[in-house]
Amino acid sequence: MKLQILFIGLPMVLCAAADRPSERQALTDEIERAITLPDGARPLMAYGRNYAFDGQGKVVATYLIPFSNPSLDEGCEVMLDNFESRPCTQSEIRELADTEASMVESQTPAGEVRWHDSPKGLPFINDGGCTQINVEYDIAAHRVLTVECNGEA
Repeated sequence: MKLQILFIGLPMVLCAAADRPSERQALTDEIERAITLPDGARPLMAYGRNYAFDGQGKVVATYLIPFSNPSLDEGCEVMLDNFESRPCTQSEIRELADTEASMVESQTPAGEVRWHDSPKGLPFINDGGCTQINVEYDIAAHRVLTVECNGEA
């Protein structure tokens, strides 16, 4: 008898776990159908879209335009304390290139969606205007609360 109860309970646990990604996809689709991007924003598919549950019945998101690895052919200079500058060393150029490559790889590519464990894990930039769109969605009310471009410095 115990074996039968375990057997019946096991598929229910597996089904609940299997539904989670599809539930997130359905919620993503619901949010993205409801959103009207602000003036100055690019088309939705131009953004890497990052979502997280806030633990209070809402989904928060950042949509970011991915940046590409800048060309170091344009030069590299280090600002000195006296406000003059000097050319970067080969070591500094390699370090900068490695850092920028790592940042590019960690981005959500344009047109793709990633769910994060917490709003604290969402990628963001400081200022940037419509390079970043901030979204807040009330799950129970099925309503977008906020859709706005990031501030500008």
